[in-house]
Amino acid sequence: MRQQVRWVFLVALLPATLLLSGCLFNAFQAARTIGAGNIGLAVGSGIMEIGLEGDPIWTLTPQARLSYGLGDRAEFGLQSGAMIPLATGDVGWMGAQADLKFSVIDEPGALALAVGFGAGIGLEFVGWGVFGEVLLDASPIGFPLFFAYKPKVPVGGAGLALWHQVTGGLSLRLSERANLLLRVDVQWPLVSFGVALEFGPRQGVGEPSDPAEF
Repeated sequence: MRQQVRWVFLVALLPATLLLSGCLFNAFQAARTIGAGNIGLAVGSGIMEIGLEGDPIWTLTPQARLSYGLGDRAEFGLQSGAMIPLATGDVGWMGAQADLKFSVIDEPGALALAVGFGAGIGLEFVGWGVFGEVLLDASPIGFPLFFAYKPKVPVGGAGLALWHQVTGGLSLRLSERANLLLRVDVQWPLVSFGVALEFGPRQGVGEPSDPAEF
């Protein structure tokens, strides 16, 4: 009986816990841009643990990201998602964010570096927020590695804060138009493990780009 009362108490506190703990958008993108006039779509989910009184509460964060190539080296992205605590199955809106990304270095088969900035609303910022981003695709030994750094500033809070999100993972090319994205996103103490399928003309970092393919 005592255990049942405890679980009822924990489930009742879930919404407040998620709000206070925040959430993370996974970096379901790459440093390489998709090219002028092209459209890309990434669909996947993260899973993260939010601890409450020592009890792990696992939460799914299904997300979708839409990308549009403004130019050969510029890209607009829009990402949104939901939160689903496995303990309850209740679906809540995670928020939305938009960003502009610019390619700095793009060496086919070797290295891609991009920088960008954006803004969002939702649990990740506990309201509104702005952010920057630095993204790196690298293939030092033929393995398609991905790294990202995302400094974030929540807007409208009691004081100025700077949060740091770092990402590591892989971008595995499945076909000419599909990549498998594996990500680990960390904004301590939050950790989100993510997997997504990305569809569109973006080349894998381990593959030389060939415009004739598209």
